[in-house]
Amino acid sequence: MSESKSVPPELIAKLQKFDQIISKLEDAVEEIDVGVDKHFERTAHEMALVDSMSMFLMDTLLWTVQATKGGGADKNEELLIDMARTKRITNDMKEINLRQDAPRINKTAASNFVRNALWEAKDQGGDEKEAEKSKKPESS
Repeated sequence: MSESKSVPPELIAKLQKFDQIISKLEDAVEEIDVGVDKHFERTAHEMALVDSMSMFLMDTLLWTVQATKGGGADKNEELLIDMARTKRITNDMKEINLRQDAPRINKTAASNFVRNALWEAKDQGGDEKEAEKSKKPESS
């Protein structure tokens, strides 16, 4: 091939980047695609995580198709609505994950801690002073 018909280096760099992105996408799809039987063996929480990831993946693919056709995702109102819904569900899943990872509170220990924190022991020096004060009025 002659040099005038060779592929520009910028295009080669873009194609390599595109190949890397497609490889990452294939890896993500392989994690999701485990078969129906294994999918139903998951817990409800794991199924919800996979379903939200699938929604995100589909929205991303639709956005990519829209971008290749020359229009942005902001021009497709249905896609914007679906992306907002996916974002809301993803945030809900993150909150659930945070709640599950949060340490549990021992209510009995917490109530004992609060009760004992509010109770103040009398000082030993204070007991002697109070005893002296109580003796003085008696001697008068």
